[in-house]
Amino acid sequence: MKSIELNRTYTPAEYFLLEESGEVRHEFINGNLIEMSGASREHHKICKKLLRFFETYLGKKGYETFIENMKVKIPGERIYYYPDILITNEQETNENRYVQFQPVLLAEVVSESSRKMDMVDKLIQYKKFSSLKYYLIVEQDKREIIVVSRNAEGNWQNETYNQPDAIINLSSLEIQINLQEIYAL
Repeated sequence: MKSIELNRTYTPAEYFLLEESGEVRHEFINGNLIEMSGASREHHKICKKLLRFFETYLGKKGYETFIENMKVKIPGERIYYYPDILITNEQETNENRYVQFQPVLLAEVVSESSRKMDMVDKLIQYKKFSSLKYYLIVEQDKREIIVVSRNAEGNWQNETYNQPDAIINLSSLEIQINLQEIYAL
């Protein structure tokens, strides 16, 4: 395992070598490594429920769902993130073995410490994917999901779901999420 040197700028190739051999995951922003912190039990439970839901309903439609350990590369940038949930239907290649380039849905389960990054910085970057239809910002400490989606004209819109009986319609993927099922911990 290679050690991480502080106050150093890394190349993408060095970053990938460190991530393959390291025990701690890092996001990569223009040569800087940002250590990924641990997550709560609630965070993991919500991620697992989303994973099972998406695998059940989208797996048979040709989509692949990844949880927490697959990177995405932001188009035109030297930025790699680890979204909590990543859904894609890009063909498997050697180039995308460790990183995906065409997500159709990304989800982040937010906490107090990650909220600003997930709701501002990552949202700005994630909108650069031409393939992206949905970005879900999922609260872990209250029943609330913000769905950022691209409409037919290509414009982005937000809708907040926080009623116990709320149904989230992801029409481009032809599925609906019952908010109550995701938060039944």
